[in-house]
Amino acid sequence: MKTISIKELHAETGRWVRSAKSAPVTVTDHGEPVAMLAPYDSGAKKRPVFLGRDLASMPKVPVDSTIYISEDRDGR
Repeated sequence: MKTISIKELHAETGRWVRSAKSAPVTVTDHGEPVAMLAPYDSGAKKRPVFLGRDLASMPKVPVDSTIYISEDRDGR
């Protein structure tokens, strides 16, 4: 695994990101590891954005909800 400083990452970001396709790259700040660039796993299971939200149980509003938000904000 390659280790680079933040300064090196800043100077050649594209190079290090491309390098991370094949092997992880550890980024250090004054010698202490602070981040890791790793290959993207396109096969990873993606989590739903609104985990557990039941859209069928949400209230139905006959108009655009931004109207209600604007009225609430403006104190009408």
